[in-house]
Amino acid sequence: MFNDRPIEDINTQACLRAIRDVLDYYDLAGAVMLVNSSEWAYTYHFPTTWNAFINDESTPLGFRLRARQAELGEERAHELILGAAFVLTSMQDFGNQTRLWAQDLIQILKKAGVEVSYKPFNGQKLLRLSGMDMR
Repeated sequence: MFNDRPIEDINTQACLRAIRDVLDYYDLAGAVMLVNSSEWAYTYHFPTTWNAFINDESTPLGFRLRARQAELGEERAHELILGAAFVLTSMQDFGNQTRLWAQDLIQILKKAGVEVSYKPFNGQKLLRLSGMDMR
């Protein structure tokens, strides 16, 4: 899953694609945020051989979870679901830690007299998930 908006800086876009390629090559899931002098960009890469995420461009986020016992057997389907759960709980821990550190650092800047103006996602509403097609 890439940004839902075009990235102006071609180097930032190229770097995101390269990072996704590296994650794919090494069979890793991950989340990456890049910042240049005028914009930020992010990507998530979930599909691996050890979790139930699969790429699916027909879905809003570009992926879905799939681990059918009838196709994979009970043990392998369970392994893939556990792998997906590990990715998600790791993402939650990473997000929580990142948020806390950002809040702490912003407070340190403010105490030093730096005026920090911040509007989350430039005022855009954050995307939420309401369900996932488990076909």
